[in-house]
Amino acid sequence: MGQHVIRELLSHDYLALSLDRISPAEKVCPAWVVDLCSSGNLFEALKEAYGIVHLGAYQAPGLVSDSETFSNNVTATYNVLKAASDLGVQKVVIASSTAAFGFIYALKPFLPEYLPMDEKHPSKPQDSYGLSKVVGEQIADSFASVHPGMTISSLRFPGVNFDPSHALTRERWKNPGARANTAWAYVDARDAATACRLALEASFTGHEVMIIAAPRSAMREPTHELIEKYLSPEIKTKPGLTGNWSGVDAAKAEKLLGFKATHLWENVLKD
Repeated sequence: MGQHVIRELLSHDYLALSLDRISPAEKVCPAWVVDLCSSGNLFEALKEAYGIVHLGAYQAPGLVSDSETFSNNVTATYNVLKAASDLGVQKVVIASSTAAFGFIYALKPFLPEYLPMDEKHPSKPQDSYGLSKVVGEQIADSFASVHPGMTISSLRFPGVNFDPSHALTRERWKNPGARANTAWAYVDARDAATACRLALEASFTGHEVMIIAAPRSAMREPTHELIEKYLSPEIKTKPGLTGNWSGVDAAKAEKLLGFKATHLWENVLKD
């Protein structure tokens, strides 16, 4: 997603510096090879920076050991916020995840208290990845309490779609139950990148957690039918919702950032 964010920033006249563990395949801006778990390069990179978008993490459990997933993700987030606060960087955007709620990678499956989930819904992750995201948000709370002039945005992304043709979306229609633990939410990478830019431009101060998602689910069926079939008819739902509404609510991001997803599967898969 970093490449999408860089292109979004460049298209809006920002100067961008890419920090990554590996060199980018296509260098569209200056790029440093940096390990965010080592803070020295961060202090050098953030001198006189306007803001930072922190996306560096293992993006799911199971890619490495649970201990490495948690340690890497939490340490990198702390180092980014520490360098930003020490150097007076005013805008910090952190990639969180709807996995923070706990349902996506639950070791012992459980149900949401209500749908669509918003930022007030309890977060009870059992896995290393979701837990790392909750701890990252708590770290942001800590820095915001000490540096109230900072703007820190923790953006909870659901599954990010990187394929404009939505071929995988069409394939997933064959088995809606396999995505029930995600509440059928998604966001296009281009919309996610836009949200990152908007968070850099936001006017609030302190730390805010915001869900970034498409308003409709990744499935064709009405969401109420999916809930009854694959989750539980006992789950409370917001009154007045019809059709294939998303299982997560991005209303807060629309209010604070002016975010509204525009790259939707229904614009592509017309049939």
